[in-house]
This record gives sequence, structure tokens and C-alpha cells, in this order.
Amino acid sequence: MLKNLIFAKSTIMKIFVFVLGLLLFSCNHARRTSDLKVNDLGYFESPGLNILVFSNWYNDNFSDSKISGVEIIHHGVRTATNGDVRLGPTPEQWDPIPEFVERKVNKEKNSIEAFLKYPKYNFKYEIKAEASEGGILLSVHIEKPLPRELEGIAGFNLEFLPAAYFSKTYLVDDKPGLFPLYPSSTIEVNKSGSAEAKPIAVGKYFVLAPEDPLRRVRIKVNDGMLSLFDGRNKAQNGWYVLRGLIPAGKSGKVVEWLLTANTVPNWKREPVIAHSQVGYHPNQEKIAVIELDRKDQPLKTARLLKIDGNGKWEEKYKGEIKSWGPYLRYNYASFDFTSIRDSG
Repeated sequence: MLKNLIFAKSTIMKIFVFVLGLLLFSCNHARRTSDLKVNDLGYFESPGLNILVFSNWYNDNFSDSKISGVEIIHHGVRTATNGDVRLGPTPEQWDPIPEFVERKVNKEKNSIEAFLKYPKYNFKYEIKAEASEGGILLSVHIEKPLPRELEGIAGFNLEFLPAAYFSKTYLVDDKPGLFPLYPSSTIEVNKSGSAEAKPIAVGKYFVLAPEDPLRRVRIKVNDGMLSLFDGRNKAQNGWYVLRGLIPAGKSGKVVEWLLTANTVPNWKREPVIAHSQVGYHPNQEKIAVIELDRKDQPLKTARLLKIDGNGKWEEKYKGEIKSWGPYLRYNYASFDFTSIRDSG
């Protein structure tokens, strides 16, 4: 009786969360997306959103490193990575990665193409990203149908950072779900005899975090299906993985996703102050580096504050902030407080 009561309460709570997510989604239903443009650094950019396409490469020693393929930097946080053709739903450390061939950036057509291959299977493919409908159209192209040994195995994956979506809701074909805080997927044995997590959701249209304007992402396919996996079922550093299989017997454009990400109007990244975490010798040079959004400008002055045991702040120094200028994605400035020699 007690077990049934606990189960009923748990079920009611989950339903409540799902319904609340739907209500919040309805309140924030208006789509706020910005037109993405390929910038001079070779990636897509709009206020609050950057999408990189093979700007970086995997660590050769760790095939599950989260640093390559199609990547999303959403309101200052890299929330997705490893958008690539992989030979499993949740790749692990020793799983194969492709070889990079070349990358083409076309600012006039607002597109980026990457060419890769799996030599062992004589399998070559192209991933193309082009700005479309306020988002990105991601597609996979192959000249010949999949090798037979890769049928049902090769697919396009995009991995999402669990910490960005913990306990948030998602919608799949308008049906609500909840990103699990802990991995709990059913495990099955695949064709090769290895353990593999089953998808937690399958459909054609996913909305991730509809209730959160900073993390809301929509992904839609017309052909085939999308499957959502929890990579933490196989590895501690696993991420949530959205995956679409490459269909057997087809060539040309075999996968196409439309990805749009919500952006908050007039959003700017909060400044980051970099300083020594081990402290300074009283007589050494002491300079803090201030990292700013590219649209932001530094203040004229900064203050060095000291806090006592009662929580009281005391100004110890006030000085000029010197602008250093832009580098890659940010603006930089410095604050010199070398004159301070007091400990504490």
C-alpha cells in the first residue's frame, strides 16, 4: 500500500512538472531568433549565439573529447558539441573518430562545409551548415550509399551539456519529457554484442528547455527520426546526445536538421576577471585581466575591495582600467594594482 502511494505521488509530481513546462512554453512561445552570419573568424554569429563548424578538432587520445564538430555557444555557454557522423549513439573514449580532410568557409553564401572520412570503411562524407530561417540547416552528404557494415550504425550526433539542461523539460512532437538528473536509461545489447543505452525519446521535432529563454533550442527533421540518448549511462563524462541515423541505400543529402536557438534581446556576457588564484608576492607585479563581451566596453576605473570577518567591505585601492582591445571572441582590458603590498 505504501509503495503504491509513493509511486502515485511520484507520478503526479512528474505530470505536474511536464504540465508546468508546457505552460511556461506557451508563455514564452514567441520565437526570438537572430539571423546568423559567418564572421571574419569563420563561424556563425548573432547576438547571444555562436555556431562553430569544425573550428576545432578532437583530441587524438580521447575520442569522446567534447571539442569538435558542430558546436553551439548559447548566451556565453558552450551547450553543444561534437556535431558529427559517429558510429554509435553515445561514443566513448576508444571509439573511432573520422579523419579530417578539409573545411570550406563561404561568407557570400553564408555557409560552412567540412569534409571527412572513415578510411577503414572507405566511407567519405560532407557536413554542411548554412544559415536558414533564423537558424542553421545542418546536412550530411555522401556520394555513395553507406557501406553495408555501417548500416544502422552510422548517424549524425549532436551532444548537449547535461549541466545546462539538468531537470529541464523537453518537448518531442509536442509530448513533454524531463531531462534526468541521474542516468537511468534501459541498456540493451547491440549488433556487435556491446551494451548500449536505449533512447529516452524518439520523434521528428524536439524543443529543448522550452521554459528557459537562455537554453531553448529547436531541432526539426522532415525525413527520418531523431533519438535522444543519455550518454552518462555508458560513461561518467557522457552528455545528452541527439542522433539521427543515416538511411541505408541512399546517397546525396541523407540527413537534414533545422536547428534554431532562442536569443534574448540585448543580451551581453557578464565580464570575467582573471587573477592569480594562489596570490601575489607583495613586491611582484599585480595585474588583473578583464574579459568582456565584444559589444561591451570597460568602465574607466576599478576598485580592489577587502572583506573582513563580519562581511564588511573596505576599498583598498581604486585605479584606471586600461583597454587592451579585441582578441578572437572577446574584448580585453587590464587593471594594475601593483602598488598594493598589504597581505590579506
